[in-house]
Amino acid sequence: MPTKPTRPRPRNIELLSTLPTEIRNQVERVEALRAKNFRGPEYELLADELFRYAYAPLMAKMGSGEIAALAGDSATPLALSPDEFQTLRSSQADRDELAVHTIAAALQTFRRRALDEGLWRPEENLGQGGRPASLETYFFRLCLMVFPREMWRWRAEREDRFARTANRLSPHYVRHRLGYETSSAPGGEVGALCDGVLMLLESASERERAVVALTLDGHSAGEIADLLKLTVSTVESVLYRFRRKARGWRRRGGLRLSSEMRAHALQTKRTAAGDH
Repeated sequence: MPTKPTRPRPRNIELLSTLPTEIRNQVERVEALRAKNFRGPEYELLADELFRYAYAPLMAKMGSGEIAALAGDSATPLALSPDEFQTLRSSQADRDELAVHTIAAALQTFRRRALDEGLWRPEENLGQGGRPASLETYFFRLCLMVFPREMWRWRAEREDRFARTANRLSPHYVRHRLGYETSSAPGGEVGALCDGVLMLLESASERERAVVALTLDGHSAGEIADLLKLTVSTVESVLYRFRRKARGWRRRGGLRLSSEMRAHALQTKRTAAGDH
């Protein structure tokens, strides 16, 4: 059942008359929308204008990393990890997803606070530098206010996606992907290698484990990027860091390749050298 228009307290006509013409026109537009219960094509047009106004700045602030500081006044605490900063800088798809969800949430808050409750009162609540805040400026502040909540949602969905894939990395799965089919845990060189790989994976992040699991399945970097909603460059970077970590463990004796695998690696190097 449609809700009835609310009746915010009367506006101060004297203060309204001191506003710049552009802001007064926006106030009149909002009052006209309130008379129509904020429904119909006029409201949809305003929502579309606000979406287009906020989208590009949100994308830019996420890409530059400024978004965390700008959202500092939100009631929801926000601290981005270095990995998240890197993801937002490099992944347009993630920025787009966050921007769209943030604006959609901000529009709901905007309708309730600025329109239904009449809390956008530029004649009384001055903005930066003592200037009255435009409707667009007010809306962008709402976007910054709700962004941390959307960031938490995005983070939880992302971690769930990584965890579902990473949880497949059981000892049996690792042994199977390394080419060893045994009914019991292998011993000797094979056992040492499997134990080393498992220890290395235990210290990895969920994202690293998910990328490694899909790599062991034989997926390409592009396929992994599609499955985990990452960029190809991010997948390649994760694999590069993991392989570098594995080489360090191997030098320190944490990973010991079987004689068969060492022979295969030596033959591969010789073949590659012969090709050149």
